[in-house]
Formats: sequence, C-alpha cells, structure tokens
Amino acid sequence: MPRHILVLTIPAHGHLRPLLAVTEQLVRRGHRVSFLTTEEFAPAVRATGATALPYESLLTEALGPGQYQTLTSDMLAWSAVLFLQESANLVTLARRLFADDMPDLVLYDMIVGPAGRALEQLWDRPAVQSTPSMASNAHYSQLRTVHEQSGVPDDHPAVIELFDRAQQFATDLALTATPEYLVDWGADRSLVYVPREFQQAGETFGDETAFVGPCFSAEYTRDTWEAPRDGLPLVVLSMGTLYNNQPDFFATCVRAFDGRPWHAVIALGGGMDPRTLGPLPSNVTAHAWIPQLAALRRADVFVTAAGVGSLMESLYTGTPPVLVPQMPETEVASRRAVELGLGTLLEPAKITEDTLLDAVRETAADEALRARVRRMAEVCERAGGAVRAAEALESRC
Repeated sequence: MPRHILVLTIPAHGHLRPLLAVTEQLVRRGHRVSFLTTEEFAPAVRATGATALPYESLLTEALGPGQYQTLTSDMLAWSAVLFLQESANLVTLARRLFADDMPDLVLYDMIVGPAGRALEQLWDRPAVQSTPSMASNAHYSQLRTVHEQSGVPDDHPAVIELFDRAQQFATDLALTATPEYLVDWGADRSLVYVPREFQQAGETFGDETAFVGPCFSAEYTRDTWEAPRDGLPLVVLSMGTLYNNQPDFFATCVRAFDGRPWHAVIALGGGMDPRTLGPLPSNVTAHAWIPQLAALRRADVFVTAAGVGSLMESLYTGTPPVLVPQMPETEVASRRAVELGLGTLLEPAKITEDTLLDAVRETAADEALRARVRRMAEVCERAGGAVRAAEALESRC
C-alpha cells in the first residue's frame, strides 16, 4: 500500500546523499515523499520524484563548504545546541504543514533526532533514523565515543545548556521522552549506511537496525569520468565538503606529487577556488567538484577526510584509502577502518610532502590491504543499499 513519508535532514552533502537515494527508491515503489530541505538542495530532491518543501535552515551557513579548517571541542559542544534549535524549528514547521495530511512515517537524520522523536510521539507514527555514521546501542555509543575523542567533558557549559534546553523542549511539547533520549545518536529504529561488518560491536545490534551499506542514486551511479591518459597510477585527494578550507594541505599535495610517477586529481569540494593553488604541474589537476564515485572506480588510491560517505565509496569501489580525519567523528571511522585492515591512517598534524607520498605508495603496494578492501566491496554490495533501505522502511509503516 502506498504510504506518505516525511523526510527531515540537514543541509550537508554527506547527510543528504544517502537520503536522496533512499527517497528515489521509495518514490519508485509508489510512495509519496515530502522532503523538508533548503533551496540549495531542492532541485536534487525534486529529481528523485519527491515533493521538496524548502525552508530556511539555521545550519545553512554553518555547514556550507569552506567554512572551517578544523573542529575544536568547543565548536563540537556548542553545535549540539544549534542542532537542537534546528530540531525545534522543524517540529513547528512540520506540525503546521501536515496538520491535515499527517505522514505515515518520519525518516529523520541523526542530527535532528529530537525532531524525529518528538513527531513520533506527537503524531503516534513510526519514525526511523537515517544514520550516516556508526550506529549506537547499549553496547556502543557513537556520541560518547566522539565526545571522548574530542575531549568534551560532561560539565562543559554547552552540554549543561543542551540538556536544559532539551528538557524545556520536552516540557513545551508534553513529551514523555527524556532529554538524554532526545539528543542521543542512538535510535529505536534506524537505517545505517555502513555494512554490519564495519560497525563497532555490529553483532550486538538486532533487526531494529538495518545496516544497508552505502546508498547511491541511479544518477550518481551512472556518472562517468574520464581518467587522465598518461598511464600513470592515479590518486584522488579530497577533504570532503565541510572541513575543506585547507590551503596548506592542498599545497602540500601539489608539491608531494610534482614530478612523481603519479597523476594526482585534487577535488576541493567548493571550499577553495582551484586557481588559488597557482600553476600546477602537468601530472596534477585541481577541481571544485568531480563525480567522486566514478573517479574512484578509476583510482589506485583515495586520500580522504574519511567522512562515512566518502569512506564507504572508497570501500564500495575497492579503492584503498589513505585516511586523513579532520574531526573526531571521522577519526573514529578511520580507526575502525585501520582496525579492520582497510586503510592507512595519516595524522593531519604529521602530514608533509614525504609522509603523504609514502602513505600513498605504501597503500598502493600493500596487496594484502587491497585484497581486504576488495572483499569489503563485496560486503558493501551485499548489504543491499537503497533498495534494502526502502524495504526496511516499508516494513515499519
């Protein structure tokens, strides 16, 4: 039976991309999808066949390309307060828009978890979390791990304010949910865009958590990219779309591969103008954007900031990664990849021309690592992707 599904997310590429793929599948299966988004991403939402409902997000500027070079513990702590306010705004908007057209299910991004959990109770409708990160349960907490990694203490002023505001949020809406439940990254039901085999404590999760692996839209998988024709091994380098204002790092990349027997393709993700890198060697190119999945299918090594989306693309295509995490969450994912023998970790503070070139060379030459990555590519394929995600949502309506 066709259902009406509401999607809540944030204006960030890594969080939107899998949701767009899942939305596309839902529409193909005859469901009606209403998708709250910003004007920037509305065309991509409409391309899936969903109804895009643009709104003014508090997060548009904060999550825009090129905003940051790094993430401090204070920034991480206070961002949670901003995310809660975004959730409160989304609840108000959703209740107004759907007062006479209540959705059958709410699919919400983990960052606006309070909104999804509030609407679940207010509407008495099932809600499922979209999790472009590690999942959490009683045995493993991604939020706790990230906070420990970043050094945010429980008595940080932002943490105290977050729980005070979450309590007020619950009181204002007459919710029975606790503040701790509202702001946690764990969920009663969730889609997770990594395979179970990659998840920390994956064996402890039940059927309420659907590990569907990477999810790609049909258009994204059809994208093509013409690789350089110089016959050199190819390395793709990208710091994603958030913490990509990295002029020193990208300049180091250029120098590292200048005159070397590699072709380096640098994707700046909108964080910098390629012209700021100046004249480039013949074996180095720089672009604002590239069709990353298509490029990785041709690459020998991927140097990545290790956002879960990019890391899963690397593993899905069987391209071994050099991991350069820029924030605590991506450091957690990077260390898990290294633990499984699926990549090479390079600490950002230790990057020089020599250490970067050596890491790329060693990763390319490590046949055992490459074999493990190829096996994980098969695991990612078997996880089911967007089709399995749509099936999981249908089972919860």
